[in-house]
Amino acid sequence: MRVVLVDPPKPRWWLLADTVMPPVGLAYIAGFLRSKGIWVRVLDCTALRWDWHHLARALERLQPDVVGVGGPTCYAKRALRVLEMAKELLGPDVLTVAGGPHFTILAEETLREHDYVDVVVRGEGELTAYELVKALEEGRPLRSVLGLALRGPDGRVLFTGERPLIKDLDSLPMPAWDLLPMDRYRLVAWGKRATMLVSSRGCPFNCSFCSERVFWRGVWRPHGPKRVVDEMELMVVRYGKDLIWFGDDTFNLDRRRNMAICRELLERGLDVAWGVEARADLLARDKDLIGLMKEAGLFWVLVGVEGASDAELRRYGKGITLRQVREAIRALKDHDIIVQAMFIIGERKDTKASILAKERLAEELDVDFAIFTPLTPFPGTPLYEQAVREGWLEVRDWSKYDLAHAIMPTETLSRREVQALMVACYRRFFLRPGKILRGLLSRNPYRRAVNTYFLRRMVFGR
Repeated sequence: MRVVLVDPPKPRWWLLADTVMPPVGLAYIAGFLRSKGIWVRVLDCTALRWDWHHLARALERLQPDVVGVGGPTCYAKRALRVLEMAKELLGPDVLTVAGGPHFTILAEETLREHDYVDVVVRGEGELTAYELVKALEEGRPLRSVLGLALRGPDGRVLFTGERPLIKDLDSLPMPAWDLLPMDRYRLVAWGKRATMLVSSRGCPFNCSFCSERVFWRGVWRPHGPKRVVDEMELMVVRYGKDLIWFGDDTFNLDRRRNMAICRELLERGLDVAWGVEARADLLARDKDLIGLMKEAGLFWVLVGVEGASDAELRRYGKGITLRQVREAIRALKDHDIIVQAMFIIGERKDTKASILAKERLAEELDVDFAIFTPLTPFPGTPLYEQAVREGWLEVRDWSKYDLAHAIMPTETLSRREVQALMVACYRRFFLRPGKILRGLLSRNPYRRAVNTYFLRRMVFGR
């Protein structure tokens, strides 16, 4: 049985165009399948710089029995194109499988509208993918496998039982990094020395706009500190990486785990810089740990600020306050750690004044760089359900659900006005002479690199 997992050719996100990160989910599934003796390959078309023609040639050459895809909502159409291509090139007997948050949530719609998709793997993929392949290999009915959506004999969509989440993530083998072009991954200003890992899955908080919480069922499960550092060491020793971004939804939930990871890094003398996405309230709680984290290599933290008022944060269900945001960012800056702040614009009550207030807050907080994203109603979220119910959605093209295109108007602003204000926020924030000068003259080499990169993007578009 031959399995090929595909990350399709994708355009790069306009602001972080130099960034190419590995398809971590596919690497985990490939590692698990291989550990069970199944032949598997991963084709990361973006990293390989493959277009659709290159992918078609690879599928014809490999002749897989199963082709699988995943990915976020904005790449759903591209993932579907992979499966359609597989049927056209390899014939009706190839099993085409879609997975990941978007297809999990829209499994019935996907199978109803696209006859070239055979199966949707719902939720966590490793065990389901393995049992699916084994059932196919042994000629057993696929409906005996937990965690699937598929068509029944009458053409109606059937859902098999829900698969329990894996209790111990450390029981999984390492992702199949050797099946990926590891020298092709890069992060903004640092080139091929950088890559991405994931040290935990899920998030227990209740942000109304987050589809990851829905996908992982509101549960947070971590890898243990030793496993996390083992994987970091693998990146350094085998693949020559000296900078790692953790793609966890919430890296810093467990204080004791944070300390243990840092102490493990220091005991091994592992020289690697790393960055995380962290909640402001937890950073404020653990201010006393930030020095230890910096000593262990922490150099960059992404903080989801989102709004410019506590009332807006309550509407999102964030569970944080601006006081905690200020406290967290002040502590990070005291340790010379690069701070990235995320702000949401186009919330239903947003006006021109409230959107520009978020940009002014970014200036006041003196973060190193700010991302201003239109409020995006991803399928399955409470926000999406409300937007459908209230008739707010003006864009149905999933490729625009990329955090760079406005999807909905506000009560007082059109969608185009929201889009224009997003651009204005970026230009106001990044093109301030004082910020440019301080950034370019900073003694922190990472801060200099970040500011040089964003200045080039803002002024020259490259």
